[in-house]
Formats: sequence, C-alpha cells, structure tokens
Amino acid sequence: MHHPAQPVLHPWQQVTVGSGLMLHAPLSVTADPVPLQREFAALDAEWPADQRLMLADDGSWSSICLVERRLQGSDGCFREGVATPALQTMPSARRLLEALGCRVLGCDLHRQAPGGFLRWHFDNQALHLPEARLIVPVLAPPGALTLIGDGAAAYPPGVVWTGDFTFPHQVENAPESQRIVLLVDIASDDHARSLAPAALSSDVARRYDLSQRAMTAFQYRSMAPA
Repeated sequence: MHHPAQPVLHPWQQVTVGSGLMLHAPLSVTADPVPLQREFAALDAEWPADQRLMLADDGSWSSICLVERRLQGSDGCFREGVATPALQTMPSARRLLEALGCRVLGCDLHRQAPGGFLRWHFDNQALHLPEARLIVPVLAPPGALTLIGDGAAAYPPGVVWTGDFTFPHQVENAPESQRIVLLVDIASDDHARSLAPAALSSDVARRYDLSQRAMTAFQYRSMAPA
C-alpha cells in the first residue's frame, strides 16, 4: 500500500515533536461570524484607501485599525488602546472586545490576499508573557492555516483563538479567496489566561526552553530544508 510522504519539518518545527506542549487553543468566548462578515463587507466597500495600510505583497491593502495602540507609560505599564472611527462601523467587533473583558492594547482588521503567505517569524506574544495576541477569523477559506511548532492551527469564523507565538510560525492562505481576521492584542493577566485552557500558559520554564531552542534553530534557517 502506498503511503503519502510526510512533510519535511524545519529544524525549528522539530523542536516540539513529541513534547506534548500545547501551542494554540480556542478561547471560551466566541463571536457570531454572520454580523462580523456583514459589517466587514460594508466597511470594505466604503472605507477610504488612505485609511488602510497597503503592505500586502500584491500592493493591495493589508489592515484597517480598529483600536490604535498607545505607547507604554514611563512606569512601563501597558496602556489601553484608543478606539478609531472604523470600530464604530463594526458594532459586533466592539461587542466582542467588551465580552472578552480584557485590557485591549490594539486591534486591527487584517487582510491576507488570496494565496498570500506571512513567512516564518516569531513574536514576543503569549499568555504566559505580559502581552498576548488573539485571532478571530472573519473570513477563513478552507486551506488557510497557521503552521506553529510541528502542528497547524485552522479555526472557523467566529472562533477566538490564541497561541504561543514565541515559537516560529507561518500563516498560509488558500489561493481562491482573501482571509480576513481580527488581530486583538491584549495585556495578559489571570482573567485573560482563564479564557483559554490552562495548558496553554503552564509549564513556563519548559515552554521558554523549547521556544529558545526553536528560535535558535530558526536563526540558522539557511541550513533548513527548502
């Protein structure tokens, strides 16, 4: 019997093989995707081009800011973000942010073009760190996924999820349609952590050790398989 070839993992992905470490999970708070999609369509149809970031590889827009980040204060504490006029056009997004009950530092409506890639990278965002990133799919084509560690995350519209993004990760979109997500940056605290499975922020010393090994391997990516 023929078995399909298993994908070759990069060295930074191999670090988590067999570790049992949870790298992503859905939160207990969800959103109704239908009004999110309806309000996004209305916003997309009328929002001025000069109020969108144009950073996509194909020259199209990549994001619209809903909550603008503020600089940290002199005391080093995070400051809550400031709502923009765009948020007022998406009341379902505003209700979701309120339902989370978290200190929202920033929120962007992010667009990934059809077939687009956000290449391998890592961020200092996770529930066991001072800041975490939540992701809320609005439009999620089949085949769109986030590679993280030796696994992949693919959640349907309306499911709020987060991950340990200190591990290198890559976001891949399907070729047939755009991918739209809400990126919500929050201050991590006991309440925020209570919204996700405890395993996603536990075993911090081991988590730190493995992420450091993965980041080191990523820095030597010229030796990774093509």
